[in-house]
Amino acid sequence: MQDTDRTDQREGGKGTADTNATEMDRLLNDVVSLAAARKRPMRPVTVLIDGPSGAGKTWTSVALAERTGWRVVHLDEFYPGWHGLKEGSEMVSEQVLRENNPGYWRWDWEANAPKDWASLDERDDLIVEGVGSVTEATVAAAKERGSVVTVRIDGPREKRRERALERDPGYEEWFETWEKQEQKHFAERAVEADLSWEWR
Repeated sequence: MQDTDRTDQREGGKGTADTNATEMDRLLNDVVSLAAARKRPMRPVTVLIDGPSGAGKTWTSVALAERTGWRVVHLDEFYPGWHGLKEGSEMVSEQVLRENNPGYWRWDWEANAPKDWASLDERDDLIVEGVGSVTEATVAAAKERGSVVTVRIDGPREKRRERALERDPGYEEWFETWEKQEQKHFAERAVEADLSWEWR
């Protein structure tokens, strides 16, 4: 049985899937525990989840929300187009996490233009997920509103690409354009996360 498990892990089979599921569950538990330890009375918690395309940020945020009841904000809703990673990241600190009238302008990807305003409640515990979400500015803004836990998720590049294109086949022509912006973000603007997980 032990030999089979090792073979499955090498080939990306059931053993690897089980290991990833276990590690994901551990990550969620760690986030909840750290958030509870840092919780400030009468102030909201913000969880920032960063990582490149296809890493599993959306799935993680949804799973965390199911456990906690916290509201999820996806950067995919407001990146201003395929060249707008940096601008979307800045919107997290300047709009999403500000104390007065927080929210964001949803982006219409088909019209390539801003759409409607999505209001947020400054009292809500938030899970903010998307590449660009963990920077010095976003962490500072989250601390201003309450307490913060930061997370970074990653995985093998080709597996991430496969997952991203399975979710959105139209992303294929833009994958490398976006990837270059991700690389710049992680090299120049991203800060170290409290918790990190790199799956196989």
